[in-house]
Amino acid sequence: MAKWGQMDKVILYEEAQEIMCRTACQWAGIPVQEDEVKRLTKNQTIGFVFQNFNLLTKLTAIENVELPLIYAGLSTKARREQALEALNQVGLKDWAEHMPTQLSGGQQQRVAIARALVGKPSIILADEPTGALDSKTGQEIIQVMKELNEMGSTVILITHDSIIAKKAKRMVRIQDGRLIEKVFD
Repeated sequence: MAKWGQMDKVILYEEAQEIMCRTACQWAGIPVQEDEVKRLTKNQTIGFVFQNFNLLTKLTAIENVELPLIYAGLSTKARREQALEALNQVGLKDWAEHMPTQLSGGQQQRVAIARALVGKPSIILADEPTGALDSKTGQEIIQVMKELNEMGSTVILITHDSIIAKKAKRMVRIQDGRLIEKVFD
């Protein structure tokens, strides 16, 4: 039988999956069935990075990063090892046991990125990942995204910041739901 703290975390994990599904269904701009979003995140086809981080405040950084791996059915030991590796990849290994409220905005976004990449998805969807950050921290996050792309992940980044958009290898501009411009490197 699970202890109270464990049950509380199970409930939080379920809430996190619901937040991811609701946000992804709305964020994508096209109707996507909740079951399909769950399947894609469970199979680690897609990693999501949200503008407002969507970290669960009652979980540590490493527990937030472990969330997608729980849905994938990995063992506790495997989840912990992969989550620590993902946090290390974004420079936060030493912050693994900190709560989100103990982290800066940039650190919280790095945790969110680690959560998105922990299962080594082929696609990372990033919705305004720098929108809630100062410009210096935003540039650091963009550098992390570039590195992920160089390591083989497809990064789809949505931004209203033209400076950030110009750093992309490929840019698609959409206005009022219509494609108005394609720019390739």
